[in-house]
Amino acid sequence: MRPRLIEYFDHLFRTGIFSYLIPDPAVVYAIMLGLGILVLLKRCRLSGLDTYHASGIALWGSIAALLGARIFFLVQNIGYAYHHPEILTELNGATVSFGVYLGGISGVVLYGIFYRISLWKYLDVIASVLGIGPLVGRFACFLNGCDYGILSNLPWAVQFPQASYPYYDHLYKGLISNTDLMSLPVHPVQLYCVLKGLILFIIFSVLWKKNLFNPGVLFFLFWMSYAVLRFILEFFRGDENRGWVGDFSTGQFMSCAIFLVSLGFIAVKYKWKIMNEVLIAI
Repeated sequence: MRPRLIEYFDHLFRTGIFSYLIPDPAVVYAIMLGLGILVLLKRCRLSGLDTYHASGIALWGSIAALLGARIFFLVQNIGYAYHHPEILTELNGATVSFGVYLGGISGVVLYGIFYRISLWKYLDVIASVLGIGPLVGRFACFLNGCDYGILSNLPWAVQFPQASYPYYDHLYKGLISNTDLMSLPVHPVQLYCVLKGLILFIIFSVLWKKNLFNPGVLFFLFWMSYAVLRFILEFFRGDENRGWVGDFSTGQFMSCAIFLVSLGFIAVKYKWKIMNEVLIAI
């Protein structure tokens, strides 16, 4: 999609500068990471949290997230990785978003264990920032053409150019011929994910400011909300090779797991307070 956008705008404005103005996906990821860290540090400072530990959490979490993204992909495609070991050394190889989340959380937890600090309040600040991930990062998926949607005739459906993932998919399925210049129209799922990130960022920024919950609860509420939205959006995905667990896509399976684990943690944090009060009243 990025080459197509560059070509379109260069032709429209009779210039050649849009290859510099429309960023490479790697640049988008760098912007996402940098913006997330800046907002996190600012909000930790506003919360009265130690900025030294906030910086350490950001560093450990970022490095672990980058590693997790790649490791999750390799594990998910272990058969291919076994027969093509050269992909192990690809610095800009394919990644998986759930690897980012699991890796990032693992890095934060390890930091807390290593320095023996309570992480709950830091996690709540992180929850207020996490929406920046899909809000910015999914633009990279759109520019790259990956994680594309199913066929659509809606007015906002998009077409991808030759050599893109959806183009090859539609060509392989016999839906288009190699003389066609574009794929068939599909749901812009990547942009739906951008909208999801914006909604989560706004809602959890407000909830963080209101400070309504016990420390740590906001973090798990974020993941429950994320899991519900991700589960729904998976129905609009058209990249069938993204992995499946029975009838569920990998994304839906992981969303169910994340929802249940987060719900369990919230129950533990409140120590079944509501249930106990009900039993006492009875």
